[in-house]
Amino acid sequence: MAYAAVYDANGLMVNGGDGAELLGEDGRRYIDFSCGHGAAIFGHAHLRLVEALEEASRRPWTIGSRLREPHREALLEKLGSLLEGGKAFLCNSGAESIEAALKLVTVVRPDRKKILALRRSFHGRTLGALSLTFNPRYRNPWQRLLVPVEHVSMEEAAGAIDENTAAVFVEPVQGEGGVHVMPKDVGSAITSACREYGAILVVDEIQTGWGRCGEILASPLVGLEPDIVCLAKGMAGGLPIGATVWKGSLGDFPTMGHGSTYGGNPLVSSVALASWEILHEEGFLEGVMERAERFRASLLRIKSPRVKEVRGIGLMYGVELSSIKATPVLQILQDEGVVALPAGPTVVRFLPPLVAQDHHFDRVASALAEALEECTDE
Repeated sequence: MAYAAVYDANGLMVNGGDGAELLGEDGRRYIDFSCGHGAAIFGHAHLRLVEALEEASRRPWTIGSRLREPHREALLEKLGSLLEGGKAFLCNSGAESIEAALKLVTVVRPDRKKILALRRSFHGRTLGALSLTFNPRYRNPWQRLLVPVEHVSMEEAAGAIDENTAAVFVEPVQGEGGVHVMPKDVGSAITSACREYGAILVVDEIQTGWGRCGEILASPLVGLEPDIVCLAKGMAGGLPIGATVWKGSLGDFPTMGHGSTYGGNPLVSSVALASWEILHEEGFLEGVMERAERFRASLLRIKSPRVKEVRGIGLMYGVELSSIKATPVLQILQDEGVVALPAGPTVVRFLPPLVAQDHHFDRVASALAEALEECTDE
């Protein structure tokens, strides 16, 4: 096959799916707690999103950025409401939203040279985003091209902020870095230090936002008060989209200082609007959190010496393993009809869709317990 060798294929051929389940070429149904790295946040073939897509497909799909379009403008208004006097830029991915934020902070803090990010962070693989990403495995081949960024631990971050700091980039939950939830006192301290020194707090909500953690933004849950928010993944239920949202008081890009051919196209904007409406239906996110607590309880009931820690928030969980690696556990899970993700070498990560039901959570927890029994120590 003529694929670039950047991802390890796991062998599952997908022929269909709906809700929280995928249909394999083998005719089996698989519970999908990977969801396209969290992007299929409403699962697969959600009726409301399908209807929005079908309706939008009969209008112009893309019109560029110079023409106005009501669905894009409505989406921008919704996004702007997330922050005080908010402005928003629409693009096509999480990495692009980070790139836009990185450019924006250099424009509005031109005399400051210091940019902070956290150890274990992941912000993307394009060159600007890669500068913020911590993992040397991703960084080393392109080190000579990266923007200078200082990486510190969560606990060190507040003390590292000073009058020369332009911006601090953080994740409320470090997903790729092992599903580490930021303690609320740490988030509050980072926020306070940014306020004291006038540093811009950029919160990467690409994986945690859009209802994943039980709220539109996870930032308030961990004590963060962002100046800029980066969103993507679940915004349009799995279609390519990203957004950078910032407080209007910060300023803006210079004219022609940034752009995107496909960003904010009417097709994807229409689906993102439908997605926003689902999240804001009365009781929807409350129901999600009730089921999330059931999943958490199911994971915590697994009594295995191979479980070192269960951590996460909302519908974003990592199970850190002891004495075994994640890869063989993930393969056994798939053999048992469950698709999940790694988060580093020893963490099994679950990103269930918001439509997952109790029987999905029970089956996944049971399958994990069985996989841990089956796996042999290294």
